Amino acid sequence: MRVTQSMIANQTLRHIQSNYNNISKYQNQLNTGKKFSRASEDPLSATSGMHYRTQVREIEQFQRNLSSAHTWMETSDQALYDVNTSLQRMRELTSQAANDTYDSEQRKAAAEEIGQLIDHIKDLGNTKVNNKYIFNGTDTENQPIDKSKFDITVEDPNAPPDGTMLFYEGVLYEFTDGSYQEHGIDPEDEGRTPGEIDVNKAVFFESGAISINEDDVELQMMKGVNMPINANGADIFGYEGFGELILLERSMKSADSGTEIGDHLDVLDQQLDRVLSAEANIGARQNRIMMTENRMDQQLITATRIMSDNEDVDFAEAIIQLVSHESILNASLSAGARIMQPSLIDFLR
Repeated sequence: MRVTQSMIANQTLRHIQSNYNNISKYQNQLNTGKKFSRASEDPLSATSGMHYRTQVREIEQFQRNLSSAHTWMETSDQALYDVNTSLQRMRELTSQAANDTYDSEQRKAAAEEIGQLIDHIKDLGNTKVNNKYIFNGTDTENQPIDKSKFDITVEDPNAPPDGTMLFYEGVLYEFTDGSYQEHGIDPEDEGRTPGEIDVNKAVFFESGAISINEDDVELQMMKGVNMPINANGADIFGYEGFGELILLERSMKSADSGTEIGDHLDVLDQQLDRVLSAEANIGARQNRIMMTENRMDQQLITATRIMSDNEDVDFAEAIIQLVSHESILNASLSAGARIMQPSLIDFLR
């Protein structure tokens, strides 16, 4: 086979161009820190990289969800703790006032403090996080408690405005269509009726005084795992609970003996039990969120490492390859210069 000068020249130029391409490749890797800058350079790694990036972004979103859940539940826990503290103080005052050594003035002073504590609990029922009401289920835009509609005075207790709520003798009634119906009972069923109402033992609420949505507010903690992050406000801030507290305040102001006041201790204990149960539920979910958060942190580290192994360049190796191909290029240029000696024609051009 005859080897011509042009064949040698073309082959030399191809090798030199190949060396330039390799140098450019490793320079790009050092400049960008990535093994490839276009998917066509390594389709398999590029496809895997898209999957790894999606996984990392998904974990980061779960971590943001967990952070939101922490904020929501910590605020709920603090609000419930404050409710608990308020009820404990009421119980302490009730226990003291039930002692017949207390006179009417001392009981009235205790009643004033209890009234303030009731208002404080109402405010806690309207606690907000990020401008959202945390005790109103999924209806986070509307406040669950309207303090102005509590303990209202009605002209005729047997015929108040429609929608009026009545707490009487431990039972909650709603006045609709001209009569009282036991609240929470199917209208077709025969519930209890209040009978003749003693206004001194009755607590009236205007329609809409308490409107609590009981649906769970859920956040996705990880793929396929949702968790409610709210406490059910109806268990803590219901009509019955406030009705009992308002009657306690009245007893403090009007009772002639401590026995009548002491009867409210059992009711306070029941309310404290409900609050403690809600606190325990929130605490259990907080522990689960902390464990999930630790798991997400580990998954993020693993996913980031795998993504880095797939697309991040090994700088030491890239520098070695760059220097090596620069040496090869210099050798190719030197060899090509010896093979393709300039002729008279080259100078005439």
